[in-house]
Amino acid sequence: MEAIDVLLREWQSIGLDQALVAEKFAGCNLYVTCDPCIMCGSALSILGIREVYFGCANDKFGGCGSVMSLHKGSSSDDLTGPRGFKCTRGIMAEEAVALFRNFYEQGNPNAPKPHRPVRVDQQ
Repeated sequence: MEAIDVLLREWQSIGLDQALVAEKFAGCNLYVTCDPCIMCGSALSILGIREVYFGCANDKFGGCGSVMSLHKGSSSDDLTGPRGFKCTRGIMAEEAVALFRNFYEQGNPNAPKPHRPVRVDQQ
């Protein structure tokens, strides 16, 4: 979502109206490690992004097929609502899982001290 916020600010600063911003998002593809969460999947659908490519499932919060299928859009004819987008899953899935595992094993030195111990399950 950070990248989308940057694009929105940039496009608005150069004076693009809502229709042109929507047209630009309709030509964008997003590549991420994990199935976007429900909130992000819904936002991507409303933005009208063209396609999302992701590596691994998000079994707790996935909005693009893991838990919900927000990428399929709305069945209504409301042009301001969710439009849906194409999703391609499993792109470099093993590498995506390895990235997450490595991140959680190493921890984040900038994160606040946890109130309870964090356990990383090995598969």
